Amino acid sequence: MNRRAFLGAVGATVSVGLLGRRAFATEDPLVVRVWPSTRAAEHEPVGRLRGYLVAALEPVVGPVAVQRGEGSVDLPREGGRQVLSRRWPRRVLLGASGFGQINPVDGVNLLVTDGDPTVQPAGFARPGVAAATGASAVARMPPVDEIDPVVPYSIPAAATQLALHECGHALGFTHEQGSVTESEGGIVSSPMVGSYYWARPAVRDRQLNGAENACGESYPAPNLGGKRRLRLRYADCVTDRHQ
Repeated sequence: MNRRAFLGAVGATVSVGLLGRRAFATEDPLVVRVWPSTRAAEHEPVGRLRGYLVAALEPVVGPVAVQRGEGSVDLPREGGRQVLSRRWPRRVLLGASGFGQINPVDGVNLLVTDGDPTVQPAGFARPGVAAATGASAVARMPPVDEIDPVVPYSIPAAATQLALHECGHALGFTHEQGSVTESEGGIVSSPMVGSYYWARPAVRDRQLNGAENACGESYPAPNLGGKRRLRLRYADCVTDRHQ
């Protein structure tokens, strides 16, 4: 894909957004191309992540094709703002201009590194481009068809949800399109809110900015008793509105 086509596709993503895309749906699937870093490739996270991306995105946007990018991406380190939010987007733009090894698509170009998903910043996204840490943790997740869509909090589940979170941002989702609900004696956070809900108050307030549930209810209190649970699908009411 050349630079003009790539930037045009990114502009369409900004205008239409993840939810609006369904109204303009064609038979062509949304393509999510995933590149592992060189260290992440040792864990082969793409195959495991593919199932979770398809299961979460298809109810919202229709058919999804998850592809592995050719080769792996050499990085000076596996996390940090410089790598996730600067180096990777530059690599994607260079690839769109015909330079380097990255051949971007007009859907989502996702980098997965072997960085620690509990250390911030753990991910990054802008239209058409996303990055997430936690490859070794994702690789420890069971196949998507062997577990429920809502799971107890764990580092592997949080890393998997992080990839869904950043892909959602790359397609136009905001934190306001996430949900946090009480269910089965626990608090369930969907991908577009994720672990931010249990972060320090200053971080939570900055990231969520007083957002309310996409489903209309107020967030339950973060210090409410109960187990932490993560949803590996986007919020039901958001999906239902666009089916």
